[in-house]
Amino acid sequence: MKQITFILLLSLSFVLGACNAFLDITPQSDYTVEEGYKKESDFEQAISAVYGKQQLLYDTNSCWFMYINHRSDDSRNANNVGRFVDSPNESIWTTAWKIYWSMIDRCNLILDKIDNAEFTNEERRDYIKGEAYMLRAYAYWSLGWQWGGVPLITKTTPLAEIRKIPRSTQEATLGQAISDYKEAIKLLPEEWGTNDIGRATRYAAAGMLGRLYMFQNNFEDARTYLKMVVDQESVRYKMEEKYEDCFIDSKDNGKERVWEVQFIGGQIGEGNSFITGFIPEKLTLPNTAYVAPFTGYSGNMRASENLWDAYETSPKVDKRKALSVVTYVKINGTYDTQSKLVYKYCKWDTYTPKEKNDWANNLPILRYTDVKMMYAEALNELGYVADVNSEPFKILNAVRARAGLDALTPVELYDKDTFRDAIIQERRVEFAFEGLRWCDLIRWGIAVSTMNEHFKHRDEGSGQYTVQDYQLLLPIPFAEMAAYNDVNIMWQNEGY
Repeated sequence: MKQITFILLLSLSFVLGACNAFLDITPQSDYTVEEGYKKESDFEQAISAVYGKQQLLYDTNSCWFMYINHRSDDSRNANNVGRFVDSPNESIWTTAWKIYWSMIDRCNLILDKIDNAEFTNEERRDYIKGEAYMLRAYAYWSLGWQWGGVPLITKTTPLAEIRKIPRSTQEATLGQAISDYKEAIKLLPEEWGTNDIGRATRYAAAGMLGRLYMFQNNFEDARTYLKMVVDQESVRYKMEEKYEDCFIDSKDNGKERVWEVQFIGGQIGEGNSFITGFIPEKLTLPNTAYVAPFTGYSGNMRASENLWDAYETSPKVDKRKALSVVTYVKINGTYDTQSKLVYKYCKWDTYTPKEKNDWANNLPILRYTDVKMMYAEALNELGYVADVNSEPFKILNAVRARAGLDALTPVELYDKDTFRDAIIQERRVEFAFEGLRWCDLIRWGIAVSTMNEHFKHRDEGSGQYTVQDYQLLLPIPFAEMAAYNDVNIMWQNEGY
């Protein structure tokens, strides 16, 4: 059920052209839609347009979501981003930067005007305010962990004034996201009605705040907010019984899906082509090893040998391996015995996509399994418990059981460090290609060493490529630096 996409469609012409300059922002005097922010329906359309911007981060085979997966040891690294030779001119980072700032700008406008608008339902006013805080928090969180400190702009501001606001620190940027997530938790509903399924909820905000605190290694606060979601298990959330059901279209907006980007098929321009980005261009059809509705694109993302080898095969085989990555696939009439092809998202049963950009499958921002895994990790960091019936062990083993693997006990995981290692391993194979690996590697403090070990493989350059500490942050886009032309206000990240 994807009624939110219908709202999205209605909204595209409403504010789509509102922002297009700095940090994708235009002086407020230039807004042709500003006078329309007067009644409830105006704000319904406005907030839908923010979701529409977020959707652009996930919707194509060359979007941010695809490239943040390239930036890890999960993918066969075949481009500048994956090889860590990207520069401030890298178009994908420039595009993502602009989208995040456009989201912030639109949310600021909503928050500036909503209290003085006419609403027939005051509860609805609070809900939309909560969504604006939530989506602004998501944008500041995304900018903060990827670029570090950015200017903090929380109200509609003329462009000339914006140019005077310097970059903040990463801590302050994430602090703004924390503040916004907390406001969202206060205002958002626990769940939406049938006509609004897919919109952000109070528990999505709590889960995302928990993720932010995990990034900061603030395990105490992470536990608090993740527990808010876990406590809803008997009511609202539940791990899917089958791993493949975490991604199939018939389970969209189900109990596994705490927050996801909404798509709809039907050749109306609201499907995604992200999934097609994994399908080989010359896939032989029909294909028993890689079942797909059509062929894909050239340069399709492929899994690394490193990831292929990460799945357990003894004494039991991890079910997630065959569901996520396949080999020995017939391509151009010949079996490819070398490539490891990503198959994780190519699953459908309700709607068969008719063309490459017509996938109806939603894409994950936050799964319930992720919430539980982070909760188990936080509990372990706060104090290891050598009890197989403790909450961390039960969560870890529930995830493994779904994958067909044996339970782990305090015999194998005998202290905090060994349990942490098990979490690191389990998160990798559970969340492969869900845009989490690079962020996880950074927060664990092992990004540089892990990637440099990965690059030693003959398929990854045999040591030709390396990662340095400064590359934990992305480069500020060159166009942004040029627009400011003042390194005391907008300076480049070290090393670029």
